[in-house]
Amino acid sequence: MNDVNNFFHEQLLRWAQDSAAHENALEASAPHFCEKLGVDPNTFGFKSYAQPGDATEWSQVPFEFPEMLDGTMYLYLPTRWSGSVKQKNLAQVQEGQRVRQTIVIASKEDWRSTLPQFNESGEVSAFAYYPIQPPYYDQWIACVEQQDKIWIFSFYGAGDWILITKGDAGGRNTLGLQITSSVHSSPWYSWIASSQE
Repeated sequence: MNDVNNFFHEQLLRWAQDSAAHENALEASAPHFCEKLGVDPNTFGFKSYAQPGDATEWSQVPFEFPEMLDGTMYLYLPTRWSGSVKQKNLAQVQEGQRVRQTIVIASKEDWRSTLPQFNESGEVSAFAYYPIQPPYYDQWIACVEQQDKIWIFSFYGAGDWILITKGDAGGRNTLGLQITSSVHSSPWYSWIASSQE
């Protein structure tokens, strides 16, 4: 395993078990990940994908899970992708017949119990952590390599809840789209706004 993978799992486990949020953002990436993305490892940063895209090509897509929580969550997605809720706690984002993202909302307690399976799902070659509004809202992005596939996992935490996205990032272009989506998405924005009033 690489150092990025080990460091990520240590930090995520600490956050999951102890709700120990970092005060500052964290980012790390392995050179071979940057190579797949086609960027210089010395200049790569997730925040470089934080520039808003063309409004005709990107939009905030609403998701509601009324059996779980009141309110609307928004994910930043390419306009050619469409999202729909499939079960009370699960939604999918598709491009035609292809699933681009799977979205799950869960209690942090239930999610914690799935961490051993996640830890075995592949090797993390890049990740980022952003404290959005500590200690209640924060975000993790993890790029997980599994054989020839790359998956982009995002964990958006809000108190006792977590929204998880798993994005299929097969090629370089899709990898960039998934990172952009993860960096820009703020599903708890309306909760953050209401808590500040």
